[in-house]
Amino acid sequence: MNLDKIDLKILRILQGDGRKSFREIGRELRISEGTVRARIKKMKENGIINGFHISVNPHKLGKDVIAILGLYLKPSEVKKTLEILKSYDEITQLYQTTGEYDAVCVVVLEDMEELGRFLSEKIYPLVNVNGCKVTIVLNILKDGHKIPI
Repeated sequence: MNLDKIDLKILRILQGDGRKSFREIGRELRISEGTVRARIKKMKENGIINGFHISVNPHKLGKDVIAILGLYLKPSEVKKTLEILKSYDEITQLYQTTGEYDAVCVVVLEDMEELGRFLSEKIYPLVNVNGCKVTIVLNILKDGHKIPI
């Protein structure tokens, strides 16, 4: 699907406020609500829009530890291991990568004790994980998934 200027404007608006109504977007862009609805539907069908999400402050929910895990995986089992890792609720982001690590993930947990349990009970027992480097996040300076449009 080729995106035109209107599609790109709709995406910019939704990245700023995913709760904005079709009517509000239409008014802002001077197009009909039905046009906005149809374009968003088409972008969803074509996989351009993957969903609508909210941003939650983990600290306000008692999740005070954010860690980035660099994982070394057994080459023959990468796909299988990534599927297992995707199932863990504690992992909020998971990427297969090139470079030093085979995969990088972000975990959000209550405290260091929970991080220790997560590593010892869920990461280290995976026979396909050859190693893991843990980096603790000290401050969140920018968080989000806005794509430059």
